[in-house]
Amino acid sequence: MSDNKTEQKPVIRIENLHKYFGDNQVLRGIDLEVMPGEKVVVLGPSGSGKSTMLRCINALEETTSGKIYVNDVDITSPKTDINKVREHLGMVFQRFNLWPHKTVLENVALAPKLVSGVNKAEAEKKAAAAKAAAEAAAAAKAAEAPKAE
Repeated sequence: MSDNKTEQKPVIRIENLHKYFGDNQVLRGIDLEVMPGEKVVVLGPSGSGKSTMLRCINALEETTSGKIYVNDVDITSPKTDINKVREHLGMVFQRFNLWPHKTVLENVALAPKLVSGVNKAEAEKKAAAAKAAAEAAAAAKAAEAPKAE
């Protein structure tokens, strides 16, 4: 009997990601793998590069060096159709820009409904599960002190 986890490929894989804004290096050698179904919370102080990393994953920000793969597609390659890749990615921006006439849950569930044709109940169920996972991960870290480097 084989172990399913070892046969799965990461849905997101980052290898040695670096990002500079001028002389300011905001990402230094980031390596990350996110497996199918895995929930990940990126947590850190303001200015530590969290949003920049997410923007790089969505190709909204060009990387300085390193590779980012989404479902085994190298999104750092100029040959990649990034719009096709984005059909399987989602991002809520730091300054939200939500539809004011919808709840946060409805806003998060909107893209899967419009882009992928997911029904309203399923889209909202997935959005609620992602919210709960993020809250649980953040709560688990709430009592920890920052690690000294």
